[in-house]
Amino acid sequence: MEDNVVKHQWKIELGGRRVETLKSVTGMAIDQEYVELVQNSPDGKPVPDLVLGAPSSFGNLTLTRAMDKSDTFTQWIMDSRNPTKIEDSAEDIVLVYVNPQNGAEKKFQLTGARPTSWSAQDLTAGQADETLELKFVSCDPI
Repeated sequence: MEDNVVKHQWKIELGGRRVETLKSVTGMAIDQEYVELVQNSPDGKPVPDLVLGAPSSFGNLTLTRAMDKSDTFTQWIMDSRNPTKIEDSAEDIVLVYVNPQNGAEKKFQLTGARPTSWSAQDLTAGQADETLELKFVSCDPI
């Protein structure tokens, strides 16, 4: 039955090149403000309505890195943790959802992405996954 499974994956692009395959992407959250607008109907009864604003200026997501960690992506994470380089560590990255033939199905540009939390598993326990939480300024499909 395993041979019939179609596997889609997430990959990271930095500088226009796919640099790493991710084990998972979770927790995508983008805040959006709204205003409740209450008007009166012709018979004087209140009619509430919501007016949505633009998505707010930040969002979050969690990436789980697998065994094939790229040096470029790892260096960016390390630079973002260095207090002397933190101001320059915001990066525009692209999340690519690929099909089994490695063709792009969907792409999302994360503008101003910055790692906010990073945790590595204990290699002695046989786990090599790393979890990385990112905060970004905007997320746009491309």
